[in-house]
Amino acid sequence: MAASGGLDLLDDGLRPAADRFAAQYQALRAREGWSVAGGREDPHGGLQRLWKRRLRSVSGAAALLAREWAPTTRPVVADVGSGGGWAARQMRHAAVIAFDLLDVKPGDAELTVRADMRSLPVRDAALDAALYAASLHYAPVEQAVAEAARVLRPGGLMVAVDSPIYANESSTAKAATRSAAYYAEAGYPELAGRYHPIDADGLRSALDASGFDIERLSVVGRWGRFARNAQASLVVARRLP
Repeated sequence: MAASGGLDLLDDGLRPAADRFAAQYQALRAREGWSVAGGREDPHGGLQRLWKRRLRSVSGAAALLAREWAPTTRPVVADVGSGGGWAARQMRHAAVIAFDLLDVKPGDAELTVRADMRSLPVRDAALDAALYAASLHYAPVEQAVAEAARVLRPGGLMVAVDSPIYANESSTAKAATRSAAYYAEAGYPELAGRYHPIDADGLRSALDASGFDIERLSVVGRWGRFARNAQASLVVARRLP
C-alpha cells in the first residue's frame, strides 16, 4: 500500500529516483499553478487559464473513447501518467485505473497505482484502452508505445493528448533545449532528463513497430505553444490483431 492510500507496485530499484523526481515535479507544478494544496494536480483548484485547453483535450478524448463501446458495456481504461487522477472524472463510462510515478491520494479512478509507465503492472492484452493525458513525453516514446501495445487487447485504443509532438527532428531538438533551460532556471535541472519531446516520424515508427494502426496523429504547430485556441496534439492508434 502506498503512503497516500493507493496501491504501490513500483519496483524497489526505481524508488529512490522516482521519489526524487516526484518531489521536484510536484514542487514545480505547485509553483506554476497546476496543483492544489498538497501538491495534487487538479483543475479543481489549479489556475483555470492553465487547465482550459487540457480539460478540452481530455474531454474530447473521453468522448472519442465513449463512442467505442455500447452504453451497457464498461471497458477498462488505463490513465497512464495520471497525475492527480482527475481525468477519470471525464470517463464515467469506464472502469479507470490510474497509473503514475507519483504517490498521490486516490481520486475518481476505481484504482490508483504507483508504477512506472515503461513497465505497467498489468498482464498482456488486459486493457480496452490507454489514455495518456499530457504524459506520453515522460518516457522515451519507443518504450511508452511498446508497453501500451503489450497491455492493450487487439482492437484496443491508445489515445494521447496534449503532449509535445513536433513535425521534425529540428523542432524537437529546439523544444528539448528550451525545456532544459526552463527547468534549470526553475532550480530543477534534473527534470529535463524525464522530459522527452516527441518527433512525429519517430512516433509513427514506434507505433508501426509495436503493431498499431494510426487513425489520427496531429502535431504542435509552429506557433501552437503561444496561440490561445490552438489545438493540442492528438494521437489515436488501434492495436492490430
